[in-house]
Amino acid sequence: MLRFKKLSVISFLAQDPCSKDLIAYYKFDRSFRDVCNGHNAVQNGHVVLATSSGVSNGAALFKGSSKLTVASLNGYSWGSQFSVSLWFKRTGQKENYQGIINNGYYSYGSWEIRMGRENYGQRIGCGVVTSNSPTTWNYITTASINHWHHVVMTYGNATLNFYLDNQKQSGNSKCCKGNLISKNNDVVIGQAGHGMAREFFYGYLDEVKLFKKALTADEVTQLYRLKHV
Repeated sequence: MLRFKKLSVISFLAQDPCSKDLIAYYKFDRSFRDVCNGHNAVQNGHVVLATSSGVSNGAALFKGSSKLTVASLNGYSWGSQFSVSLWFKRTGQKENYQGIINNGYYSYGSWEIRMGRENYGQRIGCGVVTSNSPTTWNYITTASINHWHHVVMTYGNATLNFYLDNQKQSGNSKCCKGNLISKNNDVVIGQAGHGMAREFFYGYLDEVKLFKKALTADEVTQLYRLKHV
């Protein structure tokens, strides 16, 4: 009798990096393009493709006063299910606030992940703006400078979760309900986004993924385990 084994989440992610739940995927190995759905990022300032410097092959290196913008996601309907996953290594300008990824600054956008200048530039957290909730923001935890970290924000079923290095962080997870507000702003990688002219990221970003679903804790674990560093 034939026996069938259910594919694990990690094998599924490895075999199908462009699943139906993926909005965009930026590997930053040889370009700034979305390798799955054509939501390609465009340089604003000097962003470097650093070969063999990422968690998996190359990474994007931001040196301040530079960012990537994704115009094709301007006005995107984010809905009530959303996640963003990426790897980052902040390497400088710890005295400044720094945007990592967003489609606008605070209530100017729908969602964001950013770092503060508190704790020597190690503070990090997330925020969303929904149809039934005001903008929410928490500096939830700290991430050491000059080390790679994995960060995930998920929103779904009126629950906001934030993970750092595969650990769910404490915070007001029941802060929000309803659909994420759709904004006529580009998605920005490496800066605070629409509504803020400063707050550029300084360091490396890699393996940026946007999902139209709320990732489970197990899926977050599998993304974390795909690291090569």
